[in-house]
Amino acid sequence: MLVALGAFACLMGAVPLSAQDGCEFGDEGNDVLRQVTLTGGDAVFYVTRPHLVCEGGIQIWADSAVAYTSSNMAHLIGAVRYEDPMRSLRADEARYFSQVGRLQAEGSLVVEDLDEGSVVENGALVYLRETSFRSEESMTVTTGADRVRPRARLTAGSAVPDSAGQPPEPPRVYVVEGDEILSRGGAYMRSVGSVELAFDSVMAFADTLEYREVEDHLVLRGRASVDAPEYDLAGQQIELLRADPDLREIRAVREAVLTGEDLVLTAERIFLFARDEKLQRLVALPQEADSTLTATATARPHAVADDFEVTADSLEVLAPGDHIERLFAGGRARSVSHARDSLNVEALPEVARSDWLEGDTIIVTFAPTIAEGRAETPDAAAAPGDTTAAVPMDTTAVAPADTVRTPAATPTNAGATVERIVAVVGARSLYRMTPSDQSARAGEDPPAVHYVVGNRITIMMLDGEVSHMEVEGGTTGLHLEPLRPGPGR
Repeated sequence: MLVALGAFACLMGAVPLSAQDGCEFGDEGNDVLRQVTLTGGDAVFYVTRPHLVCEGGIQIWADSAVAYTSSNMAHLIGAVRYEDPMRSLRADEARYFSQVGRLQAEGSLVVEDLDEGSVVENGALVYLRETSFRSEESMTVTTGADRVRPRARLTAGSAVPDSAGQPPEPPRVYVVEGDEILSRGGAYMRSVGSVELAFDSVMAFADTLEYREVEDHLVLRGRASVDAPEYDLAGQQIELLRADPDLREIRAVREAVLTGEDLVLTAERIFLFARDEKLQRLVALPQEADSTLTATATARPHAVADDFEVTADSLEVLAPGDHIERLFAGGRARSVSHARDSLNVEALPEVARSDWLEGDTIIVTFAPTIAEGRAETPDAAAAPGDTTAAVPMDTTAVAPADTVRTPAATPTNAGATVERIVAVVGARSLYRMTPSDQSARAGEDPPAVHYVVGNRITIMMLDGEVSHMEVEGGTTGLHLEPLRPGPGR
């Protein structure tokens, strides 16, 4: 009987190969043992309520077990439990191959990392232990026979105070679900097959996900998307990085699209910076010049908000405190407004079918909205200077306030209104207005067209309307009024 017990314990192989004979039956269980000797000398052992205690603090329980000496395999059936100092496992059924350090388990599967608190549940598991011939452990969990996909709950963040004695940061929790989940060495995880990721109030989706615990770095590949309360982001690849406990950087590359409540931004590369899950800064860029990705490598960043759009070599939005403060459009910047397209007529040339502003750089400054809904705006008087031409807007020649929009004007964002729009270096602007002829009818008679060129064009806004325009350096321009119609119109 002692020989049989030792052989069964050896088959469990829950310790390094050099010390496999260190497994013993524990004090509980092990009620029945039966041995069947097969032709050729191999044996099969049957045990009810097995409980094994092995070197390294490993323990294994089950309702029953069958061990085969021919394959060095133990089949554990019913309420399987595996525990060591680092992890625990629960399953309905498991098979352990002692000679190769391989554990297979399925049915109500739950694997917990006792140190980090991460948990994997559901599916069918293959666990390869670290051994003398395997330098790193690995675990693969696939969709089980019940068609329930595996789900991992990953916990990131320190659980102990830092060197200064400060309390640990709250743990960050990621929930990942996919057709397959692979982990290696406890610090790397990959999930494939219609992957879903949830953290905080964010959901993300991709064909493949990779996670590196040390850097708290997530990479989504293939039809990747991030759905957040303030925006949706999509691209062929999305990376989520964390520079510090509060600041997260999100990078979308290849066919990237950001959709907000009032904004749609497309670019080859979009970078978001969020603090405490609130958007702080946004950068949109074309593809890198040395990139091997050529699908849409020539596309420039393009933003659309209601009737307003802007295109440039790069776009940057500053939004500290979750409110837009400034937008920078750099490199062949062009903004277009279609808000007054109702003024267009068939005879109007293409160049005058929208209001637009161009320059090497366009800067839009926003002001916070006060309680009455008006933007706090500085004195709009023109700054003194020999090179500045101040062009006040004649309210008798401008459309009603609810339809006025400058070429660079954007819709008000939450809690902010446009205060100033500046175009610099090779700046020029064209906008349409109702003609001075009071009998003219919008959409039937041509609008008046105002065109100006300068080194710098500044448009000041007040209460959502144009206050005045300043043009500096090399100023030229013209104002065109349509011909008065003849007697027969």
